[in-house]
Amino acid sequence: MSAWQGINAAAICLSIGVLVRIGLLPRTFFRPGRRTVAWWLNSAPFWVAGSGLLAVLLGVASPYLERGGAASAVSSLLALAAAAAALALVRRTLAAHQQPLALWHQPEDVPSHLVTTGPYAWVRHPFYAAFLLALLACLLAAPHWSTLAALGFAAHRLNGTAAAEEARFLGSGLGARYAAYAREAGRFVPRLGGGRLRRFSPFTRT
Repeated sequence: MSAWQGINAAAICLSIGVLVRIGLLPRTFFRPGRRTVAWWLNSAPFWVAGSGLLAVLLGVASPYLERGGAASAVSSLLALAAAAAALALVRRTLAAHQQPLALWHQPEDVPSHLVTTGPYAWVRHPFYAAFLLALLACLLAAPHWSTLAALGFAAHRLNGTAAAEEARFLGSGLGARYAAYAREAGRFVPRLGGGRLRRFSPFTRT
């Protein structure tokens, strides 16, 4: 195995590790809840991406980029960076919370508090941003139809889920505060001109 092939294997393994960490969140952080259809749809891309990564790692499936080539090497390095960023973002998002979150996919789930510190100072849904980063890492580590489909479907599903969560906030007693907050923090990507971004660091718990 060449050095670049080793880096590619490391990128795949780290991406799988990130998927496992994300998969443990319902048991280690989120409040327990029923597994609804929406929950299964949102979790499906992670199973698809994980299966694709394992297939490529075991040689059962072939990625679109030749493993060990220059393009594959660059893609693997970017995958390592994206996976590490996803892990860091999950960690900082967990640290910003004083209490577990609901899974949000059940009718009785209602927002009880608003977090605007840590990564939330930059984006309204840092967990989802981390999930998308993790799936991007999967695609970069193993460019394959499975990882591409997983990222595309997850982006569609998580964007819709985020919009539904925001509607719940806006319709609750926290609506006015949330509307002001939403004007300063982006959904998944920071709004660089937002006033909140000048007052908070995404890596500092306040």
